[in-house]
Amino acid sequence: MSSYPPNSVYDSPPVQPQRQFLPLPLSKPFFTYALLVAIGVVYLLEELLGGSTSTDVLVTLGANAGWQILLNGEVWRLFTSMFLHIGLMHLFFNGYALFIFGLEMERIYGPDRFIVVYVLAGLFGSLASFAARGPLTLSAGASGAIFGVIGMNLAFFLLHRDSFGQFGRQRMVSTLVIIGVNLMFGFTVNGIDNYAHIGGLVAGFALGYGLAPRYTVNRNSITPTVVDTISLLTRWWVPAIAVVLLTGGVYASMIFWLARLSAFR
Repeated sequence: MSSYPPNSVYDSPPVQPQRQFLPLPLSKPFFTYALLVAIGVVYLLEELLGGSTSTDVLVTLGANAGWQILLNGEVWRLFTSMFLHIGLMHLFFNGYALFIFGLEMERIYGPDRFIVVYVLAGLFGSLASFAARGPLTLSAGASGAIFGVIGMNLAFFLLHRDSFGQFGRQRMVSTLVIIGVNLMFGFTVNGIDNYAHIGGLVAGFALGYGLAPRYTVNRNSITPTVVDTISLLTRWWVPAIAVVLLTGGVYASMIFWLARLSAFR
């Protein structure tokens, strides 16, 4: 029986192609810093007017007060409540989470897509709180928007889990743990608006998935580069659908709660 010569190329295991790691196209963050400054300034204003735990101050400055939305049509409170905070610890935890997750997501998504997801997720969070509790709603904070940013994070690493390999899977798991711990904490501790958290999280995940970068490698240059193939302009329909759903949700919630209030009169 004949055999190949020892130590020939036929005896060697097949050579595995080496994976090439290229840097992602990242943007310089702007809105994360601007939002941190904005919520800090508004908090100082709360304290100057009588304290961030004062109901009167919160309502005056635009808290998500359900009775004001229903009786006076002040739907703008769904937005303004995102910049108010109740107590220094509330401000600190939200500011820290925004700094950690916001900077990363703004670098990856770019300032335009980041701020769109942040604002819309925050509005959906406020709407979820109002829809669930109606005239009993009194909430404030950027938590809904920040959970939206965490949802963006989950959507991005879920979409690119194969490209990032073990790192991407670890990030997905760690994000899910953070979400689970925070939601469990919200369900067990009084005074936490988990409706806003869940509403913002779901909206942020959906928007983040729809607007997430889709990468390709440009090999036309001397050095291959990673290119994002989509933009906010090419994916305009994602926030457009969100605005339609948001508008319909506000209208439906107001009709529902006004009908319930009429039934008790």
